[in-house]
Amino acid sequence: MELKVDMPALAGQNVDPAAFRRVWDRVMPGQAVPAEPSIPPEAALPAEPSQGEQPENPDLPPVPECQTQPLVPECPTQSPIPECPTQPPVPECPTQPPVPECPTQPPVPECPAQPQVPDCQECLGCPPCPECPACPRLSGERTLPEQPDLCLGEASQGDSGQLEGLMTLAREGAAAAQAMARRASGSCAKALSALAGDHRMAFRRLSAAYFLITGKRYSPKCPEARLPSSLSLALRQQFVWEQRWERNNRQAAQDTSDPCLKELYLELAQEGAFHAGTIRSLLEQMA
Repeated sequence: MELKVDMPALAGQNVDPAAFRRVWDRVMPGQAVPAEPSIPPEAALPAEPSQGEQPENPDLPPVPECQTQPLVPECPTQSPIPECPTQPPVPECPTQPPVPECPTQPPVPECPAQPQVPDCQECLGCPPCPECPACPRLSGERTLPEQPDLCLGEASQGDSGQLEGLMTLAREGAAAAQAMARRASGSCAKALSALAGDHRMAFRRLSAAYFLITGKRYSPKCPEARLPSSLSLALRQQFVWEQRWERNNRQAAQDTSDPCLKELYLELAQEGAFHAGTIRSLLEQMA
Protein backbone atom coordinates (compact mmCIF):
# COMPACT_ATOMS: atom_id res chain seq x y z
CA MET A 1 0.00 0.00 0.00
CA GLU A 2 1.45 3.23 -0.99
CA LEU A 3 1.38 6.02 1.56
CA LYS A 4 0.53 9.38 0.18
CA VAL A 5 1.76 12.42 1.85
CA ASP A 6 0.17 15.79 1.34
CA MET A 7 3.41 17.72 1.00
CA PRO A 8 1.74 21.04 0.28
CA ALA A 9 -0.06 20.80 3.59
CA LEU A 10 3.15 19.90 5.38
CA ALA A 11 4.87 22.75 3.68
CA GLY A 12 2.34 25.13 5.05
CA GLN A 13 3.06 23.86 8.60
CA ASN A 14 6.76 24.68 8.42
CA VAL A 15 7.95 21.01 8.94
CA ASP A 16 11.69 20.56 9.05
CA PRO A 17 12.71 18.36 6.02
CA ALA A 18 15.51 16.63 7.97
CA ALA A 19 13.16 15.69 10.78
CA PHE A 20 10.64 14.47 8.24
CA ARG A 21 13.20 12.16 6.58
CA ARG A 22 14.16 10.61 9.87
CA VAL A 23 10.49 9.95 10.68
CA TRP A 24 9.96 8.62 7.12
CA ASP A 25 12.84 6.20 7.34
CA ARG A 26 11.46 4.69 10.54
CA VAL A 27 7.90 4.37 9.24
CA MET A 28 8.63 3.50 5.64
CA PRO A 29 11.99 1.86 5.49
CA GLY A 30 13.35 1.32 2.03
CA GLN A 31 11.06 3.76 0.28
CA ALA A 32 12.11 6.92 -1.22
CA VAL A 33 10.98 10.10 0.33
CA PRO A 34 8.48 11.79 -1.95
CA ALA A 35 9.70 14.86 -3.65
CA GLU A 36 8.60 18.15 -2.25
CA PRO A 37 6.40 20.07 -4.62
CA SER A 38 7.62 23.39 -5.71
CA ILE A 39 5.72 26.08 -4.00
CA PRO A 40 5.69 29.47 -5.55
CA PRO A 41 7.18 32.07 -3.35
CA GLU A 42 3.95 34.08 -3.37
CA ALA A 43 1.97 31.10 -2.01
CA ALA A 44 4.60 29.81 0.34
CA LEU A 45 3.83 32.21 3.14
CA PRO A 46 1.03 34.66 3.55
CA ALA A 47 2.00 38.25 3.15
CA GLU A 48 2.56 39.93 6.46
CA PRO A 49 0.66 43.13 6.96
CA SER A 50 2.73 46.27 6.98
CA GLN A 51 3.20 48.18 10.21
CA GLY A 52 0.25 50.34 10.95
CA GLU A 53 -2.13 48.39 8.59
CA GLN A 54 -4.73 45.91 9.75
CA PRO A 55 -5.01 42.47 8.05
CA GLU A 56 -8.03 42.13 5.83
CA ASN A 57 -10.08 39.50 7.57
CA PRO A 58 -13.78 40.07 7.54
CA ASP A 59 -14.37 37.51 10.29
CA LEU A 60 -12.22 39.21 12.90
CA PRO A 61 -13.14 42.54 14.57
CA PRO A 62 -10.86 45.44 13.93
CA VAL A 63 -8.09 45.90 16.45
CA PRO A 64 -8.70 49.11 18.35
CA GLU A 65 -5.97 51.61 18.19
CA CYS A 66 -4.11 52.37 21.38
CA GLN A 67 -5.21 55.58 22.92
CA THR A 68 -2.55 58.11 23.40
CA GLN A 69 -1.70 58.50 27.04
CA PRO A 70 -2.15 62.04 28.42
CA LEU A 71 0.98 63.88 29.00
CA VAL A 72 2.11 63.74 32.57
CA PRO A 73 2.17 67.32 33.78
CA GLU A 74 5.52 68.43 34.85
CA CYS A 75 6.02 69.18 38.50
CA PRO A 76 5.76 72.87 39.19
CA THR A 77 9.02 74.45 39.89
CA GLN A 78 9.53 75.06 43.57
CA SER A 79 9.92 78.62 44.61
CA PRO A 80 13.45 79.34 45.76
CA ILE A 81 13.96 79.21 49.50
CA PRO A 82 14.59 82.74 50.70
CA GLU A 83 17.98 83.23 52.19
CA CYS A 84 18.35 84.30 55.78
CA PRO A 85 18.87 88.03 56.12
CA THR A 86 22.42 88.91 56.75
CA GLN A 87 23.12 89.99 60.31
CA PRO A 88 24.49 93.51 60.75
CA PRO A 89 28.18 93.51 61.51
CA VAL A 90 29.02 93.66 65.20
CA PRO A 91 30.73 97.01 65.96
CA GLU A 92 34.20 96.66 67.22
CA CYS A 93 35.02 97.83 70.70
CA PRO A 94 36.68 101.24 70.74
CA THR A 95 40.32 101.08 71.39
CA GLN A 96 41.26 102.20 74.88
CA PRO A 97 43.70 105.08 75.10
CA PRO A 98 47.10 103.99 76.29
CA VAL A 99 47.67 104.40 80.00
CA PRO A 100 50.38 106.98 80.58
CA GLU A 101 53.37 105.61 82.33
CA CYS A 102 54.40 107.07 85.62
CA PRO A 103 57.40 109.34 85.36
CA THR A 104 60.54 107.70 86.48
CA GLN A 105 61.91 109.02 89.75
CA PRO A 106 65.49 110.25 89.72
CA PRO A 107 67.83 107.79 91.35
CA VAL A 108 68.74 108.55 94.96
CA PRO A 109 72.47 109.13 95.27
CA GLU A 110 74.11 106.69 97.58
CA CYS A 111 76.68 107.62 100.17
CA PRO A 112 80.24 106.97 99.04
CA ALA A 113 81.57 103.66 100.24
CA GLN A 114 84.12 103.97 103.03
CA PRO A 115 87.40 102.16 102.63
CA GLN A 116 87.80 99.10 104.77
CA VAL A 117 89.92 99.69 107.84
CA PRO A 118 92.35 96.95 108.77
CA ASP A 119 92.02 95.42 112.22
CA CYS A 120 95.42 96.71 113.27
CA GLN A 121 94.51 100.39 112.71
CA GLU A 122 94.12 101.19 116.40
CA CYS A 123 97.40 99.58 117.29
CA LEU A 124 99.22 101.54 114.59
CA GLY A 125 97.81 104.82 115.86
CA CYS A 126 95.91 105.67 112.68
CA PRO A 127 93.33 108.47 112.92
CA PRO A 128 89.66 107.40 113.10
CA CYS A 129 87.67 107.10 109.89
CA PRO A 130 85.75 110.20 108.83
CA GLU A 131 81.99 110.10 109.18
CA CYS A 132 79.83 109.59 106.14
CA PRO A 133 78.89 112.98 104.69
CA ALA A 134 75.22 113.87 104.72
CA CYS A 135 73.44 112.79 101.57
CA PRO A 136 72.08 115.71 99.52
CA ARG A 137 68.33 116.17 99.68
CA LEU A 138 66.22 115.72 96.61
CA SER A 139 64.89 118.82 94.92
CA GLY A 140 61.23 117.81 95.49
CA GLU A 141 61.65 116.70 99.12
CA ARG A 142 59.79 118.82 101.64
CA THR A 143 61.28 119.59 105.00
CA LEU A 144 59.02 119.62 108.02
CA PRO A 145 58.60 123.11 109.48
CA GLU A 146 59.67 123.73 112.98
CA GLN A 147 56.90 123.32 115.48
CA PRO A 148 55.87 126.71 116.95
CA ASP A 149 55.28 127.30 120.60
CA LEU A 150 51.92 126.39 122.06
CA CYS A 151 49.13 128.88 121.49
CA LEU A 152 48.16 130.91 124.60
CA GLY A 153 50.79 129.09 126.64
CA GLU A 154 53.47 130.05 129.10
CA ALA A 155 55.67 131.26 126.22
CA SER A 156 53.24 134.23 125.85
CA GLN A 157 53.80 135.51 129.40
CA GLY A 158 55.28 138.73 127.95
CA ASP A 159 51.83 139.66 126.54
CA SER A 160 50.15 139.75 129.94
CA GLY A 161 50.74 143.53 130.40
CA GLN A 162 49.27 144.28 126.96
CA LEU A 163 46.25 142.16 127.80
CA GLU A 164 45.68 144.04 131.07
CA GLY A 165 45.73 147.41 129.29
CA LEU A 166 43.23 146.28 126.63
CA MET A 167 40.96 144.78 129.28
CA THR A 168 40.86 148.15 131.09
CA LEU A 169 39.98 149.97 127.85
CA ALA A 170 37.25 147.45 127.05
CA ARG A 171 35.66 147.98 130.47
CA GLU A 172 35.75 151.79 129.99
CA GLY A 173 34.22 151.58 126.49
CA ALA A 174 31.37 149.36 127.69
CA ALA A 175 30.55 151.72 130.59
CA ALA A 176 30.55 154.84 128.37
CA ALA A 177 28.34 153.21 125.71
CA GLN A 178 25.86 152.04 128.32
CA ALA A 179 25.64 155.55 129.84
CA MET A 180 24.90 157.09 126.41
CA ALA A 181 22.24 154.46 125.73
CA ARG A 182 20.34 155.65 128.84
CA ARG A 183 20.21 159.20 127.43
CA ALA A 184 19.18 158.20 123.91
CA SER A 185 15.89 156.78 122.71
CA GLY A 186 14.58 154.72 119.81
CA SER A 187 17.01 153.31 117.30
CA CYS A 188 19.90 155.35 118.71
CA ALA A 189 19.49 153.72 122.16
CA LYS A 190 19.43 150.23 120.56
CA ALA A 191 22.60 150.92 118.59
CA LEU A 192 24.46 152.21 121.67
CA SER A 193 23.30 149.20 123.74
CA ALA A 194 24.66 146.87 121.08
CA LEU A 195 27.96 148.78 121.11
CA ALA A 196 28.19 148.35 124.90
CA GLY A 197 27.48 144.62 124.54
CA ASP A 198 30.32 144.26 122.00
CA HIS A 199 32.80 145.82 124.43
CA ARG A 200 31.65 143.54 127.25
CA MET A 201 32.20 140.55 124.94
CA ALA A 202 35.68 141.88 124.06
CA PHE A 203 36.51 142.09 127.75
CA ARG A 204 35.48 138.43 128.29
CA ARG A 205 37.58 137.26 125.34
CA LEU A 206 40.65 139.13 126.59
CA SER A 207 40.08 137.85 130.14
CA ALA A 208 39.93 134.23 128.94
CA ALA A 209 43.20 134.61 127.01
CA TYR A 210 44.84 136.21 130.05
CA PHE A 211 43.77 133.30 132.26
CA LEU A 212 45.06 130.67 129.82
CA ILE A 213 48.48 132.34 129.74
CA THR A 214 48.95 133.26 133.40
CA GLY A 215 46.47 131.04 135.22
CA LYS A 216 45.04 134.07 137.03
CA ARG A 217 42.04 136.37 136.75
CA TYR A 218 42.34 140.12 136.23
CA SER A 219 39.58 142.56 137.16
CA PRO A 220 40.45 146.24 136.46
CA LYS A 221 39.01 148.99 138.61
CA CYS A 222 37.72 151.73 136.37
CA PRO A 223 36.32 155.10 137.59
CA GLU A 224 32.88 156.18 136.54
CA ALA A 225 32.59 157.40 132.97
CA ARG A 226 32.51 161.20 132.69
CA LEU A 227 30.60 162.25 129.62
CA PRO A 228 29.62 165.70 128.30
CA SER A 229 26.10 166.87 129.04
CA SER A 230 25.13 166.81 125.36
CA LEU A 231 24.54 163.42 123.71
CA SER A 232 26.11 164.66 120.51
CA LEU A 233 29.33 165.66 122.32
CA ALA A 234 29.33 162.30 124.12
CA LEU A 235 29.08 160.50 120.79
CA ARG A 236 31.95 162.65 119.48
CA GLN A 237 34.09 161.62 122.47
CA GLN A 238 33.22 157.94 121.97
CA PHE A 239 34.09 158.21 118.26
CA VAL A 240 37.65 159.29 119.16
CA TRP A 241 37.85 156.50 121.77
CA GLU A 242 36.87 153.83 119.24
CA GLN A 243 39.67 154.93 116.90
CA ARG A 244 42.18 154.69 119.74
CA TRP A 245 40.81 151.23 120.57
CA GLU A 246 41.36 150.09 116.99
CA ARG A 247 44.93 151.49 116.90
CA ASN A 248 45.94 149.83 120.19
CA ASN A 249 44.69 146.42 119.05
CA ARG A 250 46.51 146.62 115.74
CA GLN A 251 49.73 147.57 117.51
CA ALA A 252 49.34 144.65 119.92
CA ALA A 253 48.86 142.27 116.94
CA GLN A 254 52.18 143.41 115.48
CA ASP A 255 54.06 143.04 118.77
CA THR A 256 52.92 139.54 119.74
CA SER A 257 54.34 136.25 118.48
CA ASP A 258 51.38 134.23 119.69
CA PRO A 259 49.17 133.40 116.64
CA CYS A 260 46.02 133.11 118.76
CA LEU A 261 46.55 136.51 120.38
CA LYS A 262 47.33 138.06 117.03
CA GLU A 263 44.05 136.78 115.58
CA LEU A 264 42.13 138.06 118.60
CA TYR A 265 43.70 141.54 118.42
CA LEU A 266 42.89 141.90 114.71
CA GLU A 267 39.25 140.94 115.24
CA LEU A 268 38.88 143.51 118.04
CA ALA A 269 40.48 146.16 115.83
CA GLN A 270 37.88 145.49 113.13
CA GLU A 271 35.10 145.87 115.70
CA GLY A 272 36.55 149.27 116.70
CA ALA A 273 36.41 150.45 113.07
CA PHE A 274 32.80 149.22 112.81
CA HIS A 275 31.81 151.02 116.03
CA ALA A 276 33.32 154.28 114.77
CA GLY A 277 31.24 153.96 111.60
CA THR A 278 28.09 153.31 113.68
CA ILE A 279 28.61 156.45 115.80
CA ARG A 280 29.20 158.52 112.65
CA SER A 281 25.92 157.24 111.21
CA LEU A 282 24.05 158.18 114.41
CA LEU A 283 25.42 161.73 114.30
CA GLU A 284 24.33 162.03 110.64
CA GLN A 285 20.78 161.06 111.65
CA MET A 286 20.73 163.60 114.50
CA ALA A 287 21.91 166.51 112.30
